[in-house]
Amino acid sequence: MTTPEAQGQSLGPLAGKRIMVTRAKSQVRELVEKIEAFGGEAYAFPLLKMVPPDDKSLLDEAIFRLGTYDWIIFTSVNGVGFFLERMREVGVGIQAITGQVAAVGPKTAAALEKEGLTVAAIPSDYVAEGLLASLHDLLKAGQRVLLPRADIARKALPHELARLGLDVTEVDVYHTVIDGQLAPEAAGRLQRKEIDGILFTSSSTVSHFVQAMAPFAQEGWLDRVCIACIGPITAETARQSGLHVDVVAAEYTVDGLLDALIENLGGIDNGTNI
Repeated sequence: MTTPEAQGQSLGPLAGKRIMVTRAKSQVRELVEKIEAFGGEAYAFPLLKMVPPDDKSLLDEAIFRLGTYDWIIFTSVNGVGFFLERMREVGVGIQAITGQVAAVGPKTAAALEKEGLTVAAIPSDYVAEGLLASLHDLLKAGQRVLLPRADIARKALPHELARLGLDVTEVDVYHTVIDGQLAPEAAGRLQRKEIDGILFTSSSTVSHFVQAMAPFAQEGWLDRVCIACIGPITAETARQSGLHVDVVAAEYTVDGLLDALIENLGGIDNGTNI
């Protein structure tokens, strides 16, 4: 994406805009820095915490049998991080991964490649359906597939892999829990009309936002707020949760989300689009 500096602007396209970021605390900084680089004011409202599962027996069993899997499919950077951390904790080296590796998006792939792994497949659309399309000609019935994922991950991917005749093992590598500590403060900013836009980067951020805000919600209190979703799955969750959706990124990445938000908020004319 084009930065304000590259455009020779002293103010960015988000100047004067106050944007709420609902990512997990461990991931919020990237979006905050990008919003600020475009002249906006970011308000971090982390709604998620990611924690290891209490029962790691199935995860450990999968790790100790890594050599038996033809494919390991990672659907998030967090999945990569928690999985590799557990491998280190139980003393299994990266060389134990002998099957092919697939990643749902470029950042997940980058996290794997940083560990020296070669990623055989990355979809053009960074969702499960896109991953299935890119893997379709590479997978063979009877192959064993390991899916290390979050406890709340959608079931579309394992169901479709099983339908194609693959032997799928799905293990929880982390759990996502709500972090509503800042909910009263965040609700106050929304009620005082101090927020111009809310960014949702996953269905779980939407669900946790609705849950955390339920005690504070008022009739029409979000009507003037631009609600932006990173992709169609997140947008559908928002609609089903009763939220209006103004922006859906064409490219399902943080940069794609910001591009779509900037376009919706009025363009990039000297940062005076308020």
